[in-house]
Amino acid sequence: MTFERVGLIVNTQSGAGRALLAAVEALRALAPREVWTGAGEMGGDALAGLPATAHLLDWSALSGRARSAWIAQRCVEAGVDVLVVLGGDGTLADVALAIQGSAVPLLGVGVGTANVGPLVTCLAVDVGRLAGAEFEVVHVPGLLAGVNGADLGLGFNDVVVDFTVLATIDGQMVNVDAVGKMSGQNIRRDPEPIGGPDTWVIRREGAIETQVAEGAQVATLIAGLPDERFYGKAIAGGVLLSAMLDEPAGCLVCDHLLIRTTLDPAAHRRSEPVLSRYVGLRETDRLEAGGFRTGAVLCADGNPLALLSATDIAQVRVRRGLARSLRLKENTR
Repeated sequence: MTFERVGLIVNTQSGAGRALLAAVEALRALAPREVWTGAGEMGGDALAGLPATAHLLDWSALSGRARSAWIAQRCVEAGVDVLVVLGGDGTLADVALAIQGSAVPLLGVGVGTANVGPLVTCLAVDVGRLAGAEFEVVHVPGLLAGVNGADLGLGFNDVVVDFTVLATIDGQMVNVDAVGKMSGQNIRRDPEPIGGPDTWVIRREGAIETQVAEGAQVATLIAGLPDERFYGKAIAGGVLLSAMLDEPAGCLVCDHLLIRTTLDPAAHRRSEPVLSRYVGLRETDRLEAGGFRTGAVLCADGNPLALLSATDIAQVRVRRGLARSLRLKENTR
């Protein structure tokens, strides 16, 4: 399969500098005729010496996540055949949110820490497989996460409200402060319950409202997709019911801290029983929650989206075909 017109987005902050080298190899393998990309580190630096016609986009007025989103939208407007994105799960999710509704598929090259999401076509070490490869377009289900009615990000693994997210420090997966992560800092922090006296979680379907949990019942809140990518699979017995019921997602609320990398068996046993509450999520549903303790953060696929105030209402919805992703066919060499 060949792509004549390719969009390219490179997150050089991912993979300890491997992203740019992987971008060069990916373009060599795909051999497009034209490439639309951001100037400099966002992709332009990968085009040196390549025969493709370059269309460089000036993103200099933007910063952070807005750069990838803006470049993705300009590439789609230019009519590219495919959007090649090099980064982690967070970068891929940002691009997917920016081009929602577009028919342009994503070819994700994973160079981040986890790279477990369904938008990853191949890892950076495998970009050579893209040469002459055959692909299939897969419609990927996902979660829309937002605050006060505005969508802020996509989750293709899970959406949580928490004080911490998972990150790698010195080769070890640990819990780090979610607010610090928003500014690029990995600061170790122990998980804490997100719920206080005023915390509540409900599911809405039209005029029907179902109370899920409240107060101290809400130590952990996690909405996830019922498959092998869901980080909470070990504790997601309720969520996995969604697959049996043909529901695309589910929400688990628990009175214990479950999103953590270490667990003291003796302390955990003393705190039992573990009580959890579960609801399935359909495309007609809207999960809403509010009244969290100060410092709680809405996160999608481990990426902090928003610091929540006591009056903010976080919401999660699910869509079966939220993004279009390219997969390598099994018989590809």
